This record gives sequence, structure tokens and C-alpha cells, in this order.
Amino acid sequence: DRDDICNAIVGVARGETRVAGEVQTGLADAIRRREVEARPVLSPREREVLKLTADGRSGPEIGELLHLSPATVKSHMQSLYQKLGVSDRAAAVAVAMRQGLLD
Repeated sequence: DRDDICNAIVGVARGETRVAGEVQTGLADAIRRREVEARPVLSPREREVLKLTADGRSGPEIGELLHLSPATVKSHMQSLYQKLGVSDRAAAVAVAMRQGLLD
């Protein structure tokens, strides 16, 4: 209505951004799609290592549970760090939780 139009004009004059409802919906959908597309592709073994890491298991414990050498566990962790864009275990778990990789 008229008041909405006046409020929008005043808001834009103040530097506020105004976006129509249909455009907002389209932007939200595009952002969601981009987030899904941005999820890294993890191998089944990387997923196992990541889940055990999220459970608080240490590298040696993960190796023992999965029958892997410490070097192999370390290799999987380094690959996970690279794919997730992080540099430590806590950050890897945090990113994985945000991206729904632990489901």
C-alpha cells in the first residue's frame, strides 16, 4: 500500500536495501543450493575418520578401530583438513557439523 511505498523510499534514501518478497525467496533458494554444492565430497573412509574424530577418538584410537596405521590416519586427517578448509581437528568437526557431514 501507500505507506509501504513511502517507507521503502525513505529506507532506500537512508541507504537501506529493499528486496521484494519473490526476490528474497529466490536469493534464499540460491544460497541454499550453493551451500549444498559447496559441500566437499568425502570418501567413505574419510567419513568414518571424521565421525570417530567427532566422537572424541584420538588418532591412535581411530587407527586401532579401523585397522589403519597412524600414518594412514594422519593422511586421512590431512585430506579432511584440506577439503574442509581447516587446520585442526576441532575446526574440522565444527565445519562438518555445520555442513551436515556427520549425519
